[in-house]
Amino acid sequence: MMKKTRLLAAGAVAVLAMTLPIGSAQAAEGKDTASSQSASAAAEDGMLHAWVDSYRGGAECTWAGSSRNWDGNDEAIDCGGMRNRASSLENRGYEGIDAVNLYWDIDQEGAWACLGRGDMWLDLSLGREIFSFKDFFNSGGYGQSLENNISSHNWVDHC
Repeated sequence: MMKKTRLLAAGAVAVLAMTLPIGSAQAAEGKDTASSQSASAAAEDGMLHAWVDSYRGGAECTWAGSSRNWDGNDEAIDCGGMRNRASSLENRGYEGIDAVNLYWDIDQEGAWACLGRGDMWLDLSLGREIFSFKDFFNSGGYGQSLENNISSHNWVDHC
């Protein structure tokens, strides 16, 4: 009987020893897994953000409204033109400004992809994000990667 009690006690100590350091380390560092993951998402500012390089790197353009041509500074802030240059995107729109259609051609023409509010595509070079919607009359760019292929955008109610 004494041997069983010792084995149970030793097992309990082993289980406790395996779980305590993990919990103690997280508590000591003040880390919360959920909050550290959400910290990577930027705050809403009502804008579409586009960067030349992956993972929000390099030159950046931002728009509060729609843009018919990413060549110039029409509605963009601090932007020298982003047409066919974007490799990273983020929609930081407010509620009510929910989604952004990204178009293959200027004047919001050709195939498009939709980026929902709060969503980000950090590495378009992977080829996962494509122009997946098309118009019956103008399907230019349909099925192509978004990387270095976006020419205009339009804010819409939803994807």
